[in-house]
Amino acid sequence: MNPTNTGAVVPAATLAARPDAAPEHIARFGAKAANLGRLLAAGYRVPPFAVVTTETCAEILAPTADGIADLLGTLDHTDPASLRSVSAAVRGLILGVSLPDQVAAELDAAIAEWSDGPVRLAVRSSVSGEDSATDSFAGQLDTVLNVAPSDVPRAILEVLASAYSERSLFYRAHRGLDNGGVDCAVLVQVLVDSAVSGVVFSCNPQTGDPAESVVSAALGLGEGVVAGTVECDTYFVDNASGAVVSRTVVDKRSRVVADSDSGTAVAEIAGGSAEPALTDERIVELARTAGALAEAFGGPQDVEWAYDADGTLFLLQARPVTATGARETIFDNVNVAESYPGLSSPLTFSILRAAYEQVFRACHRDFGATGAIVDRNAASLYPYLVGTAHGRIYYNISNWYRLFLQIPGMEFAIEGWEAALNIENRYQRPAAPKRGVARLRMYALRVRVFAIIASGWVRLPQRLRAFFTELAAFTADLDRRLSPDTPERERDPEALLQWMERCLHELVPAYSVQIFNDFLAQQLFHVVGLLLEGQGLEPTEAITLRNELFCGEEGVDSVDPVRSALALTATIRDDAALRALFEGPLDAHAVWKTLEQREFAAFRAAYLRHIALFGDRTVDELKLETDPLGEHPERLVPMLRNYLRGGQNIDEMAAREKAIRREAEATAATLFRDSFPRRVAFRLALSRAREHVKQRENMRLGRSRSFGLVKRVFREFGKQMHGAGLLNDPRDIFWLTYEEIAALTRGTAVDTDAARIVATRKADHERWRAVELPTRIVTTGIAAATIDDPAFDTPNPAVDATAQTVLRGIGCAPGRVEAPALVLGTPDPEVEIDGQILVASTTDPGWVFLMVAAGGLVSEKGSVLSHTAIIGRELGIPTVVGVPGVTRLVATGDRVVLDGRAGTATIVHEDKE
Repeated sequence: MNPTNTGAVVPAATLAARPDAAPEHIARFGAKAANLGRLLAAGYRVPPFAVVTTETCAEILAPTADGIADLLGTLDHTDPASLRSVSAAVRGLILGVSLPDQVAAELDAAIAEWSDGPVRLAVRSSVSGEDSATDSFAGQLDTVLNVAPSDVPRAILEVLASAYSERSLFYRAHRGLDNGGVDCAVLVQVLVDSAVSGVVFSCNPQTGDPAESVVSAALGLGEGVVAGTVECDTYFVDNASGAVVSRTVVDKRSRVVADSDSGTAVAEIAGGSAEPALTDERIVELARTAGALAEAFGGPQDVEWAYDADGTLFLLQARPVTATGARETIFDNVNVAESYPGLSSPLTFSILRAAYEQVFRACHRDFGATGAIVDRNAASLYPYLVGTAHGRIYYNISNWYRLFLQIPGMEFAIEGWEAALNIENRYQRPAAPKRGVARLRMYALRVRVFAIIASGWVRLPQRLRAFFTELAAFTADLDRRLSPDTPERERDPEALLQWMERCLHELVPAYSVQIFNDFLAQQLFHVVGLLLEGQGLEPTEAITLRNELFCGEEGVDSVDPVRSALALTATIRDDAALRALFEGPLDAHAVWKTLEQREFAAFRAAYLRHIALFGDRTVDELKLETDPLGEHPERLVPMLRNYLRGGQNIDEMAAREKAIRREAEATAATLFRDSFPRRVAFRLALSRAREHVKQRENMRLGRSRSFGLVKRVFREFGKQMHGAGLLNDPRDIFWLTYEEIAALTRGTAVDTDAARIVATRKADHERWRAVELPTRIVTTGIAAATIDDPAFDTPNPAVDATAQTVLRGIGCAPGRVEAPALVLGTPDPEVEIDGQILVASTTDPGWVFLMVAAGGLVSEKGSVLSHTAIIGRELGIPTVVGVPGVTRLVATGDRVVLDGRAGTATIVHEDKE
């Protein structure tokens, strides 16, 4: 160092020795230089630099101070001409001065220490208020790149003059800052000849989400990223797991390079480059660096970085993220709408929310989440896996990704989960590390996950039996409580609440075995498809063959209610008196009353036995407000009439499905005949997938029966609250939430006027019934404020039907049928179905009774593993799901050709009426 150094130029080591951010420190060196000193002190690699202090810069500008003050006194920042003229005049004054000889000498001494050979430099501003948490000054002051040491004095004057550029004057005026009080230091730093450079944010700058980092990267110098002059890749990283959850890799056709004439220039890349600018290891390194800086500096950070040709990472600057959007949350109902179509009552949503909280808290542990992870998410994640918008139920997809990504090593399963639920793909699985500790860690995590899955698979049969044992115990207990012979205190409101609490904390968590089984079904179903594609099939061919391989599965309990109903139909068909009754003119209620006659006693007993066994399996069966069949036994009559009219025969259906299955198995055997290991792997994956898909449906019937118990509890609650004068009608209980019912019972309700609450919510639902919401809703900040945006209250624009006669979706159950369409907004048990193609927005398990009498089914929502798809395959009914806008494009009476193998619905003739 020059022994006559006066402190006009301060080397990096001096700042690193005092890495504090005290106001007086920033006032002398500027925010940018102070932050670089902190980075250097923390051990990060920063290019060598020195700072021309604010006092020195003020000394340099002293000859121009009066002139600048006079010019600023004439400034009208609202007048572009005034901004332009004042800026030009100030620039002329500043460029007309020279650096003091001592300052120039100290700069030469500092630069000489950085390199023995030629060196190129970056000269940039470092203002006291710049790069702060409130005012970034981003792009307002100039940076001069590729500067030769001899040109540094001129570059410093250029930077000082840029403090009075038109944009800087305008920016400060509009931010309420003093244009006459600019304390500017100047940073002189070695320019990194970067191969790739960019910016990393420790939080999502659009949403403010601290759980997600964002990396932007371009080839060449970083000016191209900051100025937006070159093509950039963008990567989103989950901070908890380090997984790259989404990426946009563009064709990069240009980059910023050093240029001897202009400092830098945008150069074309011959042929372009579609390769990612960064490897996954570097993406994660940048995200973790930004996260560490955010923690050290006490807030989200915006970090500029560069990798040189040798792969060395340099940090060029770090500053607080000055302005972030509100946190983004994604709600999607493409799968949940199968079970909760249309509007659901407040009570249904509140019980569902509580059930999901308990189930997924338990299953998170099942999949390997540590106790610390479970505790960390108890308040912010598990209670918010579902949401509601205008009475509709949605999955909070953002939280579902968090659920997966917080289990180390589980990110591999997300792709199969997305495919099974038919939700829009968002997650991009990172490339596997190629070497080193990262690769060993990857293998260790995978071994851990597979060990957990293997252990859970071994225990699965026992846990399935345990759930049904628990369900039987809860059923017996509730039967006893609600019996007229049981003392009233066993079913008073407090006793019912305690039963419900036990249900949520004992029976509901036991249902987590279904989630584990679902996971295995989804993953193995996906693996079967991948193995078929691996034998040379196109993706659509593989999907079709996979669907056919899952036809004709025996032992699916979900089909038992249909078998039972068809057995009743066969009895009617064989008995002349019964047949005359069911084919006669009497309405359903009159038919049911007639069955009380002695001559029909045997049939009526079978009828009631069917209801006792399967009365919980109805349309909209998981909505608590939906009455079980036992409360309206006459509703079975239209269903039996449909079957009688259609001539359905379950044995013939099963035989047809088994024939499809045998043909598919023969095709698969041919595909794998030349590879013994692949054949064994395929057979194992297929057999296990079939078993888990079957158990998935069997557990769903158990879920229906569990909800049947909850329905009974709250119907009893409704009667008691009506008797106490709190409700005008026992059924008004469904308009209250579970939490409100508990508060009213135990004296913690802040609003005890339950009747008024009910009236308000009834009016809301009546209004919302005419509102059409999108499948996916993206909210920012306070979710309710975004959901109530008028944009969501406007129906989606209808697709032009004249431009599209072939509608495409996901083929789920093979078969081809041509028949009139029957569009159903909501399922009507009394509608006459005789071979039509059912067209619906969505379906739930209760639709199975309508499907049996239909020629086919097409829906706007659903997936290849949705209940509708599985039952369609079991019953041999051509089924296509995921057809956008089909309920608007097809009208009742239109003649449609449905191809369940190709996944198409073709309108061949429109009903002009």
